[in-house]
Amino acid sequence: MRLPDLRHGAATSALAAVSDGCDDAVRSRKDRTVQHGSRASETDSGTGKADFEVRARDKKVRVRLAVAGDPTTLPAVLEAMAADSSRTVRRALAGRSDAPDGLLGALARDPDLKTRQILVENPACPSTVLMILVEDPHWSVRWSLPDHPAADVEVNHAICRSTDEDLRRLLAERRGLDDETEAVLAGDRSPHVRAGLAAHTDDPETLAILLADADPKVRVGATQNPLTTIDQHRLLANDKSAAVRSAAVQSGKLPHDELQRLARDRSVNVRWWLATWPTTPETVLRILAEDPHPDVATQAQARFRSTVAAARCRSS
Repeated sequence: MRLPDLRHGAATSALAAVSDGCDDAVRSRKDRTVQHGSRASETDSGTGKADFEVRARDKKVRVRLAVAGDPTTLPAVLEAMAADSSRTVRRALAGRSDAPDGLLGALARDPDLKTRQILVENPACPSTVLMILVEDPHWSVRWSLPDHPAADVEVNHAICRSTDEDLRRLLAERRGLDDETEAVLAGDRSPHVRAGLAAHTDDPETLAILLADADPKVRVGATQNPLTTIDQHRLLANDKSAAVRSAAVQSGKLPHDELQRLARDRSVNVRWWLATWPTTPETVLRILAEDPHPDVATQAQARFRSTVAAARCRSS
């Protein structure tokens, strides 16, 4: 009886054992790789922050400037750079559209004017920072505030409390103001502010209040408002102030009968403006051409000749 050959089976078993060992080694290496990758990912953010912090304190301005302009720089690092010794770096920070509010708030008090100018021109600058800039020492920063897209009601109210008359006037000249802001500006202590509001308000009730303002400069402003009605223009043309009547002439909105009446106005200035204004009709110019004041008569005669010549050119 022949015994079975066990050498083939032994070899097969040995190969299987070796294969199993290799598989175990591969699996072990994979496990170690996964574990190492997990540990690395846990420290990546810390390492990245540390790297940014180191570069943000670098002696070279160009290195710090690169960090200030890097879109991946962490907010905490950016805020720490608000006190950077280089105004070039701080200017770059002020113009970032993704700058954290804390950084922008710190830059609102920056000693460098250009930094603050860049800041107020940044559309991402929040209203809380704009309210700080209302009291900025330089007019160019303050006067940019009314047109800022983030200037909300609270910013408007802060401007109304400002001691800067020109800033309040710039606000008054904006359309679409909220009712409370308009009411405050309509009672502003400066006639120049109220005049700006009279010329630009889009609220008929506010305009009606300003038409009766005691200061003629405010009533002059009302003559420039597109909402002023013909009847209101008639009232302004009969105003006790010659400056208001002259402004009514320059509005170009007066009916013919009011212009004829103003051709004999007691004020030389009113008659001169009427003789000068390009829309004055020929019938009124004829009256003014015989005005007792030579300046008015000369101007009216010149305008009349020019009007007649232009009419002849059109007809030929």
